Amino acid sequence: MRVLRLGTLRASGSPLPGNAERAEVLVATTWDCNLRCSYCFVSSRVRSAEGRMTRKQAAGVIDALAEGYGGAASICVHFYGGEPLTNLPAMEAMVERASRKRDDRFTWSITTNGTILSRRVIDLLGRGRFGVVLSIDGPAEIHDRCRRTRRGAPTHARVMRFLEALRSETTCRVRGSSVVRSGWSLTEAFDYLDRLPVDSIKAQAVRGPENTTEGLSPRERRAYLKDLETIGWRIIDDLTAGRVPKDERFSARALQLLAGVRRERFCGAGDFMLGIHPDGGIYPCVLLSGEDNRLGHVSDDPARWRMAGKRWRQSRKPRRECRSCEALPLCGGGCPAILPVCGEDECDLVRKNCEVATAIYDRFRSDPERLLLLAGIS
Repeated sequence: MRVLRLGTLRASGSPLPGNAERAEVLVATTWDCNLRCSYCFVSSRVRSAEGRMTRKQAAGVIDALAEGYGGAASICVHFYGGEPLTNLPAMEAMVERASRKRDDRFTWSITTNGTILSRRVIDLLGRGRFGVVLSIDGPAEIHDRCRRTRRGAPTHARVMRFLEALRSETTCRVRGSSVVRSGWSLTEAFDYLDRLPVDSIKAQAVRGPENTTEGLSPRERRAYLKDLETIGWRIIDDLTAGRVPKDERFSARALQLLAGVRRERFCGAGDFMLGIHPDGGIYPCVLLSGEDNRLGHVSDDPARWRMAGKRWRQSRKPRRECRSCEALPLCGGGCPAILPVCGEDECDLVRKNCEVATAIYDRFRSDPERLLLLAGIS
């Protein structure tokens, strides 16, 4: 029965650890951004002086990925940044290159602040049937407190127009994404996103070192952990009713328990997950930089950066404190990009996620067909 479940999950493209049949590559064609969000995490993790990826370089990314992941059933290119839409020509060049190669393995995603709307943008997102992670931090009074333009202008109304255009003019799947910060709870963020015309929900605590701008107080962090349990019960209610939950934060780990596999690493960084910077540099994750983490360049022989990625993974062992943690089989040792910044605070959140995922699995372990809804299998 376990083998049948595992095969079913792999065929669904679900995010099981070690699912090398599906490659996911986060590409930052620029670190430039048209907003100045007060809590921005990315700006503190990457270099900002790498310029902008050209159309020629972008086409080369597709060539490199097609060859480097020759055995993958699918290759998801996820545009990240910075604000990806500030370098629209590079995005267009990648989609066009994949189309000309007639390589139907490529799929497309983007994380965007939703403030750059044009006919050209909507046409590209629609043509590529993009998965869109759209930053919406809450109603205007919450969103506009932190998410403003360089000149300090509010952006909530622009994001709502962007969402309306996606819904009326494309078939893109949209994930509403909120950053939970001081004065704005996880359940409030969840409930707000749940009222919007989005397909799925992502809401998580602001990330950064201690005393991060807009960071949660100790009391708010305790409330956040309790809210994770509340969302877990909502997911149980959805599964009981035969509905696919909109919040997917626990899905991978619950499915991992169903499949009976151990997570050897937190994610696929360095192997079936990579990050590509604007200069064409290849890294295990888009949020990692520095020569110690550089695997190569898109112009290199793909065999070289694939091998470098495997060596990088092999050199990353769980920390000493992770080895005795009961969550290790579901966690895999923590995010290599986030953990060095957030430390034990990040571990607290991951442990709670593992705990709630286990509770969801335990609730349906005698009715595994319900759990398959977490993979979109009805």
